[in-house]
Amino acid sequence: MLCHDLQVLEFFLPFIFLEKRFFSNISYRFYSTHDPEELTSLDEYISRMKEDQDTILYLPGDSKSQILKSPILKKYVKEGYEVLLLPDPIDEFTTQHLSEYEKHKVKSIAKDDVNVLDNSELDKKKQQKLKEMYKPVTDFYKQHLGKKIEKVSVSNKLVDAPLFIFTSQYGYSA
Repeated sequence: MLCHDLQVLEFFLPFIFLEKRFFSNISYRFYSTHDPEELTSLDEYISRMKEDQDTILYLPGDSKSQILKSPILKKYVKEGYEVLLLPDPIDEFTTQHLSEYEKHKVKSIAKDDVNVLDNSELDKKKQQKLKEMYKPVTDFYKQHLGKKIEKVSVSNKLVDAPLFIFTSQYGYSA
């Protein structure tokens, strides 16, 4: 059995090491909030990025129209960020493995670990005050939902929606 395992490993080893090089040679094209009707390349996206932006942002979903209605998308668009729209599950799978492109991180805005909004000291202080103010509410949900959830937190990523269920850093969208 060990001989077979070594043969399998020997076959896949070059692909594991070449993964980054393989993904960097593919020409990705996605719909985006810049123009939801036209496909755009990652290079075109980068050319339109805000000057202080270091992350390529995307949002997966069931359909382009459903993604465009997402409550989390509003604030990013309002703040002038372009977001790639990923209506096909294979798009999300692919971008999960593409953690970086042309020295820019690639992250889903539906994940809890994306922090490109409101990074000033004043915004951070406001966010901390909100967290303290809503601590009884978040504690209530943590206690009543228990192990069904990973965490409950106050977010600065919404404009007028009461809540959004974020995916953990390494999880796929629901």
